Amino acid sequence: MDARVLTVIASVASAPFSIDLRQFDARSVQGTAREHVRLVVGGEAFRLDVIDGTVTVGPVQLTYLLMPDGRLAKQIETIRRLDAWFSGCVPKRPQAGFRILRMATALRARDARMAGASLRDIAMDLLGPGDWPGPGECRKSAARRLVAMGERLVLDGPLPILNM
Repeated sequence: MDARVLTVIASVASAPFSIDLRQFDARSVQGTAREHVRLVVGGEAFRLDVIDGTVTVGPVQLTYLLMPDGRLAKQIETIRRLDAWFSGCVPKRPQAGFRILRMATALRARDARMAGASLRDIAMDLLGPGDWPGPGECRKSAARRLVAMGERLVLDGPLPILNM
């Protein structure tokens, strides 16, 4: 499961504790048990899984559901970044070290795929153990995204990485 995906409850609310996600570039898809929202704020993409309520009705208050597991630190960082955008501030960019590690992982995924590894093998090696393909095929999608990112990095050459 992607640690940066936020599970939320959306409650209809009025100012000052509400946000109208319709003012941002937001796309919502209703799933069987939840509403999946892709939100782009300031060029940065966020994903919300709304397990109760909806964000399509207007101003809402978001209640974040956090689990004290390995995802907690990344979820808190994502909430801080999203809150900074909502409050009109431009958040600090993620540390370059994280981006370099993500790019290196993507290049490893691309190399493994070129060597004939399956998406399952890539997920097990680079993302760690877990259910395959996982709820909503999240691990399979994550492996696909890594391979695609690796392809883009190879096509773009070293300059984007060196300009970080």
